[in-house]
Amino acid sequence: MLTQIVLPLALAMMMLVMGLSLRPAHFVAVAREPKLILLGLALQLLLLPALAFLLVLVLSLPATLAIGLVILAACPGGATSNVISHLSGGDASLSVTLTALITLLAPLTLPLWVNTQLQWLNLDQLDLYLPWLPTLMPLLLVTVLPLLLGMALAASYPQRVSPALPWLNRLSLLLFMALVIAMAVANSERLPQLWSQATLACLGLCLLAMMSTALISRLLQLGERRSITLMVEVGIQNAGTAMLISATILQRPDLALVALFYGILMNLPALLLIGRRMLRQPVAVAMPMGGSSL
Repeated sequence: MLTQIVLPLALAMMMLVMGLSLRPAHFVAVAREPKLILLGLALQLLLLPALAFLLVLVLSLPATLAIGLVILAACPGGATSNVISHLSGGDASLSVTLTALITLLAPLTLPLWVNTQLQWLNLDQLDLYLPWLPTLMPLLLVTVLPLLLGMALAASYPQRVSPALPWLNRLSLLLFMALVIAMAVANSERLPQLWSQATLACLGLCLLAMMSTALISRLLQLGERRSITLMVEVGIQNAGTAMLISATILQRPDLALVALFYGILMNLPALLLIGRRMLRQPVAVAMPMGGSSL
């Protein structure tokens, strides 16, 4: 009930609110910076799987945990990353663009990366097949359509939307926090298992991805908003896709537990980023145009 109905509806609602803050000019500005888009794709498609591979070797992870982590790192980001990027003061248009592009590439890159890394690790290859349409449909229904609806409402009724936007942004934040709590409660019987080697692997991957991205962004002088966006896009993975692949396509529910743990633990650094923004400025502030840094 939570993951199949409540979570998608809540994410769609948050994406609609995000759309109220966006204009076509935001995406035009992103499209004018192809190098930034290529960097975001490279960080998620190359850096994150490389970090997962490194953790498997350094921590000498058992086969189940290693395979689960490799699958997770090869998955695209999801609607959650767009919401977190928005709430933590990132560039929502860049976040949505990267999520869409990586999801489009996932049916090709995910099987390739997973099977290649498992071969390097001398683990069984899984012969993954990820159908294109079922991969894209959740993105369209939960992310793209609500976002476009929000943008259409903002363009059609600007005088009504603008005064309500601060309150709607606060509502998005409360809804996100409620979802995190609901996920923890719904999986409370599994929470004791989190304090294990799986915790070190999942939380370590998330933190390493975010810190590495922050360092690269600083070296390239990308600015704070872009840095936050890339950190979230690389560190916040689509745990739902990893669970679907593990439990449904591969019929390996034991692998799905790794994705479940990551889906819970990745919210810790996400909440820190959101809290940092709340301390520095109200979350209700409307986003500036384009992708310029603060």
